[in-house]
Amino acid sequence: MRRHPLHQSRLFKVTSPAELAKRLGIELAELENLANRDNNYKKFKVGKQKKRDVQEPKDRLKQAHIKVARWLSRVETPDYLHSAIRGRSYITNAKVHSVNTNLVKVDIRAFFQNVSAHAVYLFFSEIMKCRSDVAMLLAKLLTVDGHLPTGSSVSPILSYFAHKRMFDEIAQLADYLNLRFTVYVDDMCLSGEKAVRATLFRIRGIITKHGLHSHKCRYFPAGVPRIVTGTALTNAGVRLPHRRHLKIKKAFEALEDMPDGEARDKALNALRSRLYEAAQLEPVWGERARSLLPRKV
Repeated sequence: MRRHPLHQSRLFKVTSPAELAKRLGIELAELENLANRDNNYKKFKVGKQKKRDVQEPKDRLKQAHIKVARWLSRVETPDYLHSAIRGRSYITNAKVHSVNTNLVKVDIRAFFQNVSAHAVYLFFSEIMKCRSDVAMLLAKLLTVDGHLPTGSSVSPILSYFAHKRMFDEIAQLADYLNLRFTVYVDDMCLSGEKAVRATLFRIRGIITKHGLHSHKCRYFPAGVPRIVTGTALTNAGVRLPHRRHLKIKKAFEALEDMPDGEARDKALNALRSRLYEAAQLEPVWGERARSLLPRKV
């Protein structure tokens, strides 16, 4: 997929709601109805212990979110961003860093829920240069209850653009301190000699200045293994964390006790998927996945 400058985006300088509707392939009346309707989202909770609220756009609105997400993901972004970009992932994010140097990491608390509709409006109005009524219409279409939906395909990339100025400010600090800097959604890591607790304090100040709240702030001195975006950085390189090894072990054990049937087939497929994902970090798991065949009846 070819990427282009922001000013070449399909969302740049949209001059009227009618033009936006045309680009999205939705009649203007329907688009305005979607923007003002109260039942656009499926709302539910996920998680076994700590429940998390999910807002997932329904069919017609979901199509619009997918299209906007695709357009935004084609816009050129700085090298530090590893989320919502084709060819990049939580693994490429981790590989930028090393266990051999200091590292600080910080998350943004409830990021999607704290990216406000106003921040989305300002992005489309001030950065994308859309007319104000177009920016307002997009803000209504792409948010729920005043914030980004947690279950939408557009939220990972739009959360970045809505707070790009904050991320760029942290990137400037990283450049000044000669640090490697990466962002994966709300997870930021900086590594290098000057990645120390004082640096972490400065980053937290920048986040606060932009109206957000930091948490899960950690400092790792050189040589100490650390978890970065779901991977373990060790002296042997990027590896599968212990907790993921444990989940695989428990999944195998559960499978042994299950009788043949639909439930076992579902568990088997889930385990295969987990093994293939693990193989991205440790190829040996790919062989385990390929050898895991359903029982013959």
